[in-house]
Amino acid sequence: MKIELCMGSSCFARGNAAVLEALELYASQHEDCEIVLAGHLCLRECSKGPNIRIDGELCQGLGPREVISRLKQLQESKP
Repeated sequence: MKIELCMGSSCFARGNAAVLEALELYASQHEDCEIVLAGHLCLRECSKGPNIRIDGELCQGLGPREVISRLKQLQESKP
């Protein structure tokens, strides 16, 4: 699962700092999952942030709890 996190100042200040911490913790606790974290300087959707892209799907305005919930849903739906 590829997770691209906007690290631009707007998204980072709006919550992606906390999202990053939650993702790092989740990845360390679920080593059986292939999680690749990538940072981007800007995903060009600043006004709708914080922005994160999970397997190519742009997600906006999510906090740590919602991002982790989304990851769990995606993992459950994989065969």
